[in-house]
Amino acid sequence: MQAMDLAIIGAGPIGLEAAARAARSGLRTVLVDAGAVADHVGAWGWLRLFSPFEWNAGPVGLEILRGRGVELPAAGALLTGSELRAHYLLPLAAALQARVEVREGARVSEVARADWLKGEALGDAARADQPFRLLLEENGAETEVFAGTVFDCSGTYGQPNRAGPGGAPAIGERSARQVIEYHVPDALGAHRERYAARRTLLLGSGHSAATTACALGALARAIPGTRFTWASREARGAPLQAIADDPLPERVKLTRRANAIAAEPPPGCEWLSRSRLLAVTQIDSSGFEVDLEIAGRTRRDRFDRIVANVGYEPDDRLYRQLQVHACYASLGPMGVSAALLAAQGAPDGAPADCCIAEGTLGPETLGNPEPGFFILGAKSFGKNSAFLMRTGYEQVADAFSLLGWNAARATGAR
Repeated sequence: MQAMDLAIIGAGPIGLEAAARAARSGLRTVLVDAGAVADHVGAWGWLRLFSPFEWNAGPVGLEILRGRGVELPAAGALLTGSELRAHYLLPLAAALQARVEVREGARVSEVARADWLKGEALGDAARADQPFRLLLEENGAETEVFAGTVFDCSGTYGQPNRAGPGGAPAIGERSARQVIEYHVPDALGAHRERYAARRTLLLGSGHSAATTACALGALARAIPGTRFTWASREARGAPLQAIADDPLPERVKLTRRANAIAAEPPPGCEWLSRSRLLAVTQIDSSGFEVDLEIAGRTRRDRFDRIVANVGYEPDDRLYRQLQVHACYASLGPMGVSAALLAAQGAPDGAPADCCIAEGTLGPETLGNPEPGFFILGAKSFGKNSAFLMRTGYEQVADAFSLLGWNAARATGAR
């Protein structure tokens, strides 16, 4: 078999930066994605990033595009997802086409060693003697790719958490999941008709839920009959806690706006703390009947829409045949999870989703018992929501450093 030097799973921001660095290093590289390049970024394209463009563009990607004379956004620009995709990610993918094999519409269903079983040669460097085998579903058929090294940059956006007690599905949630919205809806734009003059149940207490609450609040004030119940599980006086010395002013503004809506909701709207979803039943096309537990008491209610902004988690089925040491709490790789826990000690009850300082993680956090397999980007944070793109770009550079790959000479380069 002929193995590629590097297989990258996921053609989002982190996967593209890894492909850019691989192209600069002369590595035989394949970049695969179940959808189109950066399509998850496009899926939340109307949302504006808290962080400036200089944090959301990779250093090697920028180097390649500047070398081609591509006009780029200003360093401090706060772009929408659509703007980031159109002005940076898609041009970068186009620039890499000649040096990287890009396969869109190719879903990786399993990654394993070509011959070693999961339980063989435990923690042994000898496992690297066999390449990885990636099983792909592509154009209605199964294909395979072999690679000496694999970067899993597939993210977590496609794997929302469930909204029931303890993170498991509520009764009836699995049956209704196709009509429950688990991402941030464009309630003031493309999805306006779904929520205008309707009653919505919003679940969650993070920045995604806050974004939805602000949009629903504006819609409720503009369109008669628009109502919502915002339910969050924490027992505190406001849905969001402010982050001390938050370096992102737009996040500070969102926190204040969302907490103000919770404190003084529009007419017919409410915010509920100490609440959780117990059961949901879809009533044909007319909405849902829902059981909510609120401060220990159950309330049955009726809603037209449900939005569950309850976070995301990694899909670890991809590498279940590999020796990956995962954190039992976050589901992320243990090295990254332990470093995040140390960096986010959350003293005095401060929220733990603050920005991670540059250089906090370091290359030593990326290794796991399976040699040559790296989980990078948002997926490496597991259920932790603190991920920033610039952290993922640092991880890519650290992984290349660990592998001894650089621009001048790459092991196995053509």
